[in-house]
Amino acid sequence: MSAEQYILEIKKLIAKVEETQLDNIRRAADLVADSIMRDRLVHIFGAGHSHFLAYECFDRAGGLLNMQAILDHGLDFGSGMRRQGGFERFPGYAKIVIQDYDIGPDDVMIVISNSGRNPAPVEMALEGKKRGATVIALTSLPHSMSVSSSDPSGKRLFEVADLVLDNGCVAGDALVKLEGLPPRVGPGSTVIGALILNAIVVQTAKNLLDRGEVPPVLFSGNLEGAREYNEKVLGEAMEKLWRQMRHM
Repeated sequence: MSAEQYILEIKKLIAKVEETQLDNIRRAADLVADSIMRDRLVHIFGAGHSHFLAYECFDRAGGLLNMQAILDHGLDFGSGMRRQGGFERFPGYAKIVIQDYDIGPDDVMIVISNSGRNPAPVEMALEGKKRGATVIALTSLPHSMSVSSSDPSGKRLFEVADLVLDNGCVAGDALVKLEGLPPRVGPGSTVIGALILNAIVVQTAKNLLDRGEVPPVLFSGNLEGAREYNEKVLGEAMEKLWRQMRHM
């Protein structure tokens, strides 16, 4: 019953998101839609496994063209597991990374961290706010509120963001307790984080349609006619955004 138990726990978290987070998901989608209508990027940052969620939104079939992942090999295991952990906890590192990105008052930043305690995500959020961006946190409030900050500011991610999305995951992230094994097994934050982010993407697309705009949704390049659609419908937007994009 172990696999079934994990699926059951994920279902519980999905129900909790639906019950408690829909208003904030809609608010986040409004902010993202506003930024897109200003021809600006939505910058997404995560360190460690949260980095995967930035990839989830970036250059994704069915996703939004305006999503820009903030990428750094020091923070995504590209430099090795031990170095990544060191860089994520090293004050000042995120200040260096953000300098490569065009972030200003018309922009939205989504900063992702399950614990919300380490310097990299907290510092990235603070630096984004200094530049005038609206900062959305995707975090676990049960975890973050059970630990102290490791950042010199003494703040946790949820304490510095303009809007907080709670994935509801337990402290430590893992969901299933197996008899004879002290740690729980089966993390939930990646699954639920992807759910929340893609819910924002879908709601944003609907919001833009309601405003009379064509949402910059990417057709999969593996479908017939997709390249022609992307070039014809999204071509002008691509030209504007690629001048801002760090990765393309």
